[in-house]
Amino acid sequence: MGHSHLTNKILNDPLYGFIRLESPLILNLLDHPLLQRLRYIRQLGMTYLVYPGATHSRWAHALGAMHLMQNALDILQHKGYGVSQDDRLGALGAILMHDLGHAPFSHALEGFLIKDMPHEEISLLLMQDLNQAMDGALNNAIDIFENQHELPFLHELVSSQLDMDRLDYLSRDSFFTGVTEGIIGVDRILQMLNVHQGKLVVDRKGVYSIEKYLMARNLMYWQVYLHKTVLSAEYLMGHIIRRARECRIAGLNIQISEDLAIFLDNPPDSNDFRNNPELRSAYTRLDDAEIMVHLKTWAKASEPLLQHLCGQLMNRQLSRVTFSSDEPDPNRIHEAGLQEARRLGLDDYAIPYLAHAGIVQNAVYRPDHQPILIQDRQRKIQSLGALSDHAYCVDLLAERRQYTQYLPKTERP
Repeated sequence: MGHSHLTNKILNDPLYGFIRLESPLILNLLDHPLLQRLRYIRQLGMTYLVYPGATHSRWAHALGAMHLMQNALDILQHKGYGVSQDDRLGALGAILMHDLGHAPFSHALEGFLIKDMPHEEISLLLMQDLNQAMDGALNNAIDIFENQHELPFLHELVSSQLDMDRLDYLSRDSFFTGVTEGIIGVDRILQMLNVHQGKLVVDRKGVYSIEKYLMARNLMYWQVYLHKTVLSAEYLMGHIIRRARECRIAGLNIQISEDLAIFLDNPPDSNDFRNNPELRSAYTRLDDAEIMVHLKTWAKASEPLLQHLCGQLMNRQLSRVTFSSDEPDPNRIHEAGLQEARRLGLDDYAIPYLAHAGIVQNAVYRPDHQPILIQDRQRKIQSLGALSDHAYCVDLLAERRQYTQYLPKTERP
């Protein structure tokens, strides 16, 4: 490809040290407003209300995941699985763009702004927009993202049960939260990667690193991602958007920006979003800062319930979330909501906003869904779950379900 295609830009990352931007295409991508927007969306949403250090951005994560992709491709090249420069840039582009579609505050608002569209599908649409703007330079990246490429392992490095996305966010999230249980041996895992018939496999001696990775994932879920105070803040954020929408639809005069109004007044569905580039532009102008400005504004003077909810979030007066394995009693929850509504001088419409029940579930590893493949010295392949010397310290193959109760703090358990 000649040296004219290389850049010598490096960025300093607290986890990996210097990250190299190896081509003008990557530099142009990173400079694009769609990627720059990710600087203004926190990787962990409301988690900083529990772990004060968790303010790192989705942009830093995208960059870190790209760096791991570079390392993985280098290691595979040493093992004889080199890919063309075009495929390499495709894989780097795909991992850089994998999170483009995230809503502000990530999972807290997913599903609230566009009714029936997961962020991966939104990411794909935005990639296609970006590809058009870049005259097809991202065709290959999109093929890899969509698993349409002739080398499946490139897609698996972007999205699978052992991908560069997960390896980076586990490392990054444990670094910034200080939750050391999440630390995994990323370098060792990368060194253990191999390819068998076009698919990603892990060398047999890497199985304990994989196990530690799955245990770290399990611990991070219950200690960070599904921490009950984080859930409380995320539920509250969802309630605020829902209440603001009700106020708008009822014709109440609450202050709102043009961009946010589009998503509250007449919530678009996936078809609207697919067919209307204006909607996509408005969506990509929304970020954490925009939402925070609205919360601060509504916490001052707006409709009483909306004002109360925004005040709760701004002052971190969060409701209590508890987990249980038994289904909660709906009467008790209604009663708690009713008492809190009376205390605040609000009518019954406020009850579901003040107390409710939900379910959280998490499977650390899905054995039936693209399992992690382990290759022994004879190049025999087995799925991770089939190995006999697999340590059973955590039942990593079972899905955990917990019922959640969200109750006002004034209500004593």
